Amino acid sequence: MEKKKWHRNPGIKGLLLLLQYIFLGTVIFSGLFLITSLAHGLRLSDSGKDYLDSTAFANTLYDAAYDVMYGISVTFPYTNVSWKGLAQNEASQSSDKNASSEAHASLNQTSASQVVDLNEIANDEEISFQNTSGLAYSVSDLEKWAQDFDTSSGNPIVICHQASSAGESLSRHYYYVQDFLEKIDSGELDFSVDMEYYGFSDSATEIASYDENLKQLIEDIKDDMQSGVMDDLSGIQITSGDGKVLYDSISLYDGYYEPTEAYPPQGADSILDVLNSNAKWNDRINEAFESLYSLLSRTDFYIQQEQILKNYSQGHSNMSYIYINEDNGQVISNDSELEAQLGYTLERSVTHADSAIENPTADNMGGTIDYCTKLTDLLKSINGISYVLIQYQPDGFTSNLAGLRKYNTFPGNNVTCDSWKEVANSLLPAVNSNFIFAAYVDQTFPVSDTFFADKTFFENYSSYQKPVFLFFLLCGFLFLAAFVWLTAIAGRKNSDQKLHLCFFDRWPTELSAGLILLAWFPVLVRFLQCLSFADYQIGRLRATSLLDVSLLLKLMILGLYTLFWFQIGYLSLVRRIKAKQLWKNSILRRLLVLTSRLIHSASHKLHALADLYSRNTAARLKATFAFLCFLFIKYIICGPLLGSMQLFFFFSCLADLLILLYVITKACSREQIIKGLREISNGNLQYKIPLERLWGDDKHIAEYINNIGSGLDAAVENSVKNERMKTELITNVSHDLKTPLTSIISYIDLLKRENFTDPKVLEYLDILEAKAARLKVLTEDVVEASKASTGNLTLNMNNLDFVEMLHQVIGEFEERFEEHHLTMIVHFPDEPSVIYADGQRLWRVLENIFGNVTKYAMEDTRVYAEVMNAHGQVVFTLKNISAQPLNFAAEELTERFVRGDVARGTEGSGLGLSIAKSLTELQGGKFQLYLDGDLFKVTITFQAQNSKCTDAEVPAQPKPEAR
Repeated sequence: MEKKKWHRNPGIKGLLLLLQYIFLGTVIFSGLFLITSLAHGLRLSDSGKDYLDSTAFANTLYDAAYDVMYGISVTFPYTNVSWKGLAQNEASQSSDKNASSEAHASLNQTSASQVVDLNEIANDEEISFQNTSGLAYSVSDLEKWAQDFDTSSGNPIVICHQASSAGESLSRHYYYVQDFLEKIDSGELDFSVDMEYYGFSDSATEIASYDENLKQLIEDIKDDMQSGVMDDLSGIQITSGDGKVLYDSISLYDGYYEPTEAYPPQGADSILDVLNSNAKWNDRINEAFESLYSLLSRTDFYIQQEQILKNYSQGHSNMSYIYINEDNGQVISNDSELEAQLGYTLERSVTHADSAIENPTADNMGGTIDYCTKLTDLLKSINGISYVLIQYQPDGFTSNLAGLRKYNTFPGNNVTCDSWKEVANSLLPAVNSNFIFAAYVDQTFPVSDTFFADKTFFENYSSYQKPVFLFFLLCGFLFLAAFVWLTAIAGRKNSDQKLHLCFFDRWPTELSAGLILLAWFPVLVRFLQCLSFADYQIGRLRATSLLDVSLLLKLMILGLYTLFWFQIGYLSLVRRIKAKQLWKNSILRRLLVLTSRLIHSASHKLHALADLYSRNTAARLKATFAFLCFLFIKYIICGPLLGSMQLFFFFSCLADLLILLYVITKACSREQIIKGLREISNGNLQYKIPLERLWGDDKHIAEYINNIGSGLDAAVENSVKNERMKTELITNVSHDLKTPLTSIISYIDLLKRENFTDPKVLEYLDILEAKAARLKVLTEDVVEASKASTGNLTLNMNNLDFVEMLHQVIGEFEERFEEHHLTMIVHFPDEPSVIYADGQRLWRVLENIFGNVTKYAMEDTRVYAEVMNAHGQVVFTLKNISAQPLNFAAEELTERFVRGDVARGTEGSGLGLSIAKSLTELQGGKFQLYLDGDLFKVTITFQAQNSKCTDAEVPAQPKPEAR
């Protein structure tokens, strides 16, 4: 017995599946923890460090300084704009509650007096804050307008081209559609429409009158103009109330950059008033609206950056900064105290003095100050700050950050010294990069801002980074190991080496895959929704410094659900591959096979059709030609000639009725022919098909069939006659042989009584006696075979116990079995097996088959005899191993004079099995032989005469071997 393999045990499989869920849940938990930590800037290298010495702090400071530098770069070109002063005034008011309202009002007045000219925006010129082209907007209006503007609801505009007869100097005039239509309705303006251009004329009478068409067309034009979708306004002129042509053509403005006009330009009611009165702008409507859109976008962006700088104003952030432009002396800072201590003036700057003095020396530079060095000393003197200082010089970088890398390192995207210098040189606005920038953070974090939140998160979770990472790797490895283990034992059991498939594995491959995907797809959609929600969660984590347990649970549930369906699909896939059922059980394969069969079938039918016309071509061509002529006459000739549909329909019905009559007649003829074939096949060879109602080919076929029946009748009669003559011959010859054979046996017996002493004489007498006895048996067998085959026997039928008779026969042959070293194995039922048979004839049957075993069975083998009662039948089976190769068909053994010993070296006449079969069939039984290699099997079946037969299945008998 094969040893069971523990690693294939069902309990082990279940444990591995459960462990996979545990490992995956742990991987998801630890992975989310690591991702959240990375989103906060935590690195594995920061584990065990203080927050101020960590890379996370250095990166947070870099991000905050980047926001400030970007805000400075955006707001620098508008330093003199009054809304900047207004923003700074609001910031100062938040720290100084006693600020005067008069100063605020003064700033508002200054804001109202400053304007931005659109021509400067269009030509990308420096903003002068003056109205130089006639189209400018107030800064205060732009500030309010930029906070809420869009281009989706701009009012449609009508562009009117001045007629040459109007005498106007400007070529175009612009109206909002609503104003234009009001002038049309009031009669101040009117449409002059070229009706011929739109396909109407004053002579048109089919639809309506000319005036009605014109009125309807004008209403359609108005509707299209209000919707702003009319593309073709050709053929339309605009006249005054007295009929004078003012505009020879009109069109609709289709520009994309048309914001809803919330505020008017300086000195006008609308932008169209400026376009209609200013020659500089009259034909530049696209530039005007595009420049306005660009200005509003830039203003909105400027206000956003101003708000970012306000978030880093003094008292609102733990980070302070100072920016010095050493080309123009501008200083921007949120730390007024440090700015006062530095006391920067452009005239005393070393950089400014260097540029002003032709040959700078120690003597002529006595009054200058190196503000970068001074600022560095000030920062170093302040206790409890972490700072970064950058100067335009190549090596002008100073910092006390412990977590700042000098060069790029791996792993992680750590910020380096070069990163600071590159971003400062790319963002900070200065001529020739002459600037000083410093950012520093109060290490006590008195303000609750980003630094404070990151510090809290760092202190809470940085110590878990490495343990969670190692646990993540361990669980991931164990998950993969369990995955590989399950793959190796999928479909196997610990009790055998066979591959076992479950019911799901027997489903078509595509159907199984579709079910898996259908069950998993909604979860996938939900999973993607959670991923889109992750950015919001990460941002919220920065504010709360807590892990989101809800998101964690959602991801774990989705991950485990995905694993459930993945396990079902993957393990089924593995079992299918191992069993070579993946492609074999595929719907695609079945479709391909079906397609191939259809193609083969179509090809076969085409060949059959070609073969059909190749044989008896005249008849096929005649039928085809007749059908084509019918179609030609019906549809090509009669259709056009009859003309009327009613006549054609009548003719078609008449033709179809004639065809129906012809088909019915052919069907009746075919039925008569089929009836004749049925009668002849059932043995009624005297039957003749009536020929009176047949004609054509059907009559010829019937005549051939009648002739076949007559020929078969004669052949059968001749065959019966010959068989009877052969049987009589065998019987007569056998009877004639019995008389002299009896005399020979008698004289041999008389000779043996003479008491001869010569050994040779005695030997000769024994041989004569044996041969005479064998000849007598052969003669009796021939007679009995002849009588059995012809049924010329008298049967004494009675109920008898088949099993009891078998015991008697086996007892008779017991000594002969022992002589040939054969072991008899019997399997007989306990209950009686009663059959209706002739005991004497049945004994001869059993004697023949058991004798056949003693003659031809291989010595030292077993012989199996079995009786089974099933379904009202008694089935006897006798099996043995042949000593000689059975290289012929089983049917041949039941023929006369055929022996299993081809060399005929054993005794026997070759009639035993033939007699046994004939006698069995005469008694109503069934006699069958089966050959399987050297296995010889006899089966005798009789109807049971008792009611105690079991419901066991009769063993399926193999078909006789064909050789």
